[in-house]
Amino acid sequence: MKCSICGREIRERSDSDVLYCAHCHEVFHRTCIMEHFYYHRFCPMCKEEISFLDLHYGTPPVRVSPSFAEPIPTRSVPTRIRRPYFPPQEEIPFFEIRKRYASRKKGILTQLRGFVLNDPEKMPGALKRFRQNRKGTIGLSMLLAAVVIAGLAPVLTLYDPVTHLSEEEYVNHSPTWKYPMGTDVFGRDIYSQTVWGFRSALMIGLPSALLVGLIGTAVGLVSGYYGGFVDAVLQRISMTFLVWPSVPLVALIVYSWGPYQALPAVIIGVASTLWPTSARAIRAEVMSLKTRSFIEAAKVSGTSSRRIVFRHILPSVIHITFLYMTIAVASALALEATFNFLGLTSPAVVTWGQMLSFSYHASSARYGVGGLMAWWTVLSPAMAIAYTVLSFFLISTGLRESMRTTSVKF
Repeated sequence: MKCSICGREIRERSDSDVLYCAHCHEVFHRTCIMEHFYYHRFCPMCKEEISFLDLHYGTPPVRVSPSFAEPIPTRSVPTRIRRPYFPPQEEIPFFEIRKRYASRKKGILTQLRGFVLNDPEKMPGALKRFRQNRKGTIGLSMLLAAVVIAGLAPVLTLYDPVTHLSEEEYVNHSPTWKYPMGTDVFGRDIYSQTVWGFRSALMIGLPSALLVGLIGTAVGLVSGYYGGFVDAVLQRISMTFLVWPSVPLVALIVYSWGPYQALPAVIIGVASTLWPTSARAIRAEVMSLKTRSFIEAAKVSGTSSRRIVFRHILPSVIHITFLYMTIAVASALALEATFNFLGLTSPAVVTWGQMLSFSYHASSARYGVGGLMAWWTVLSPAMAIAYTVLSFFLISTGLRESMRTTSVKF
């Protein structure tokens, strides 16, 4: 007995390997007729429209010809029927499975190298999406440019930013070829002050953002996921820090430590007053996420709490962390400018807030309170502050868009 599709001999006569048509009683291999049914819904021999109910297991009854009383011979294989092809599958020995699986893991250095060299094979999904995000790449380029300017500040400047110029005619002068951004009321070069101000801005903004992100995320995850007594204790602590105003707190720290420790005081003040807000926002999102079906499925499957928090919940709330880190950078720069206005910082440290403070006080002394300030003394530090805050904002937006995914893998 041969299969009417492939023409091969049917050696196994078990009921599970042989099928025949109820109309023409033609015999088929089970794999051959199943592949034919994947594309068509008719018998390949009699062309009758059939379904799975018209195919029967086993050997068909022998039909007898009415004139010769002999079995009807089987038909030849049609040329238009494609014979099934089963490609050979690669067999992996058991002792090589663990080795092959381990070779697919990518270390942090490999991921960073793939991100820098734009190698998609070595980048995880989030970094690949961030590399393709225009806002994130522009913000990262702006921040790297600021870091380069801060590192090469002694090379990029021609004058000492804290040294008064000896030429009286260039004191509080508008921009010239000799001084591209002009000078302030003390005869200091504004271009040199702006370049050196990048160091102070990064020294204030980056630690403030990292402290707000780390403390707020950790407290929000633990408080929102575990709840109960742990949540009550952490919320009371966060409310205690939340009621402290930032300006009196930093003023108290500066008064205790001295004006030369104003930058660490600003960092501590911003981190102390902003992490409770980010922690409460992350806590609310975690409490909403832990009731979702994929978190319940992870708990039922026996996944540990640490893996659930870091593998499933953290990627869904990390965009809130980046948002508050951006707010922390802007708040740190604004708070530093505020204390320069109040005269609580050291004049030896060049900052953009100090430049704005000197410009305001000079115009007030010359034209009265609210008098017109020289535009060149305000434009450079204001644009530098806007540039730094915009770079962090674009990076935060790019990271939020590239990491706003909910994982369901166990």
